[in-house]
Amino acid sequence: MHAWKAVVGTLAFTGLDVTVTTLLYKHSRSGGSFLQDLKHFNIFDSMLDIWGACLYRSCVLLGAAIGVARNTIYGPKRLKGSRIFITLVCLAVGIYALVKLLLYSEVRKTIKDPWFWGLFAWTYVSLAATFSLWQLLSSVRPARETLGVNSESRTEAEEIGDPSLPDAQEKKEEASAATICKLLSYTKPDVHFLVVAFFFLLVAALGETFLPYYTGRAIDGIVIQKSMEQFSTAVVIMALLAIGSSFAAGIRGGVFTLVFARLNIRLRNSLFRSLVSQEMSFFDENLTGDIISRLTSDTTIVSDLVSQNINIFLRNMVKATGVIVFMFSLSWQLSLVTFMGFPIIMLMSDLYGKYYKKLSKEVQNALAKANNTAEETISAMKTVRSFANEEVEANVYSDKLQQVYKLNKKEAMAYTYYVWSSGLTLLIVQVSILYYGGHLVITDQMTSGNLISFIIYEFVLGDCMESIGSVYSGLMQGVGAAEKVFEFIDRKPTMVHDGTLAPNQLEGKVEFRNVTFAYRTRPATQVLQNVSFTLHPGKVTALVGPSGSGKSSCVSIMENFYPLEDGQVLLDGQPINIYLW
Repeated sequence: MHAWKAVVGTLAFTGLDVTVTTLLYKHSRSGGSFLQDLKHFNIFDSMLDIWGACLYRSCVLLGAAIGVARNTIYGPKRLKGSRIFITLVCLAVGIYALVKLLLYSEVRKTIKDPWFWGLFAWTYVSLAATFSLWQLLSSVRPARETLGVNSESRTEAEEIGDPSLPDAQEKKEEASAATICKLLSYTKPDVHFLVVAFFFLLVAALGETFLPYYTGRAIDGIVIQKSMEQFSTAVVIMALLAIGSSFAAGIRGGVFTLVFARLNIRLRNSLFRSLVSQEMSFFDENLTGDIISRLTSDTTIVSDLVSQNINIFLRNMVKATGVIVFMFSLSWQLSLVTFMGFPIIMLMSDLYGKYYKKLSKEVQNALAKANNTAEETISAMKTVRSFANEEVEANVYSDKLQQVYKLNKKEAMAYTYYVWSSGLTLLIVQVSILYYGGHLVITDQMTSGNLISFIIYEFVLGDCMESIGSVYSGLMQGVGAAEKVFEFIDRKPTMVHDGTLAPNQLEGKVEFRNVTFAYRTRPATQVLQNVSFTLHPGKVTALVGPSGSGKSSCVSIMENFYPLEDGQVLLDGQPINIYLW
């Protein structure tokens, strides 16, 4: 988008935001002037702080618009680097608005003020628009004449990266989504199995969702109602739910395991078929260890991680949906307290997943190099033993493994920080729920049994969100390996053997006519240059020359392994590439 359109749109919305928020704030005041509200500010009743948050986000957005207007080259680039800042700003204001709603409900048990609800809803609409406009400003394209003022400015723009180009991170995210979709497309033949698995997944998740609710009913029957009948009924229902959900979970897990075992076989078959159809130059450019690593370890990682994580993801998503419905039915106030911490955890999971994906690719590359070293050493063991070089090769392999270990340590540290930060956030949320829930029980706004059910639901939801977060990082690791596998599967050979000539009898006359040839791995070195000779049938012809003169290359060319730069190789007067190979 052009800079002036984005800037004008941002300025227009900023003015609209301030105007609408001010009008809603003015009508939501119980009475008195702005100065009186400021002087006698009460966090439980006044909306002055929400209006102040509007001014702050408007100033931030206004500054971003001015920065882009003054510098269309560097401005969008800097905004892209500040996405975490605007995310935190919107997150902080959104959480504070929820806190404000809870505080307001303490003063007014029934909130019927339409101006308050209008201001509350507009705050979230404005936050969504603020984040979207920030994204829009960061994608502004500089005018061509701006980039072409002089060569110095052009060079400088290229060094920082042209903002008109799509963001590299966005490209990576799109590639990850495309890889997952392509991977799931390999499960299309097993749709009937997936339908069965998903049905039992729903049954198991719903059964587990009802368990905390009947736990609270059982406690209410003992503590409050003093009714053995109510207690026994709740316990029997819990037992039936547990048996049914366990049975459904077993079938779900077995079917998913079968589906993704079939996926692994399809991936290996597709990859191997693609490999054997490649031209010989492909095997010169790619080491055998790398290819074997893709065929063995990478396909296993893809099928295992994806099957495990998709199973966990679907189960926890369905379970979390049911839990959220029950939580709001028990107490909307405690539900809001719960959801204040989850956006922070989701943000941390997103950052951790992106970093883990990058490390996963590096680990796979390092392992491939280590496997290649081992393959080369073992395949040439006679040569290694002849030179008494076992210790040197062992040290080389050990060094490769140390590189893998360093990357594994980075993965471990990243996981440690992620678990620590997300666990601390969950602990704060749980303590807040317990404290505020006790307040609601004391003020007769909910029963003790419902509070216990809610706390159990909160723990279940926390486990679901934690599992979903770990699933994301696991999926990113699987995507990193899948991208390498699909890179080989989707590769089209540069030399296609599509000849159809298949004579019943051959004379065997081979003729080289002005053949010029160079290996693709060494394009600057011509192995053969204008070489011409004839091999007559029934005669023994020897190719004599020093090492590296092209004797073996002539044999490879006769077998149609490599394309020629110039000239022809004829078999019985016909080019060899038209024969059926």
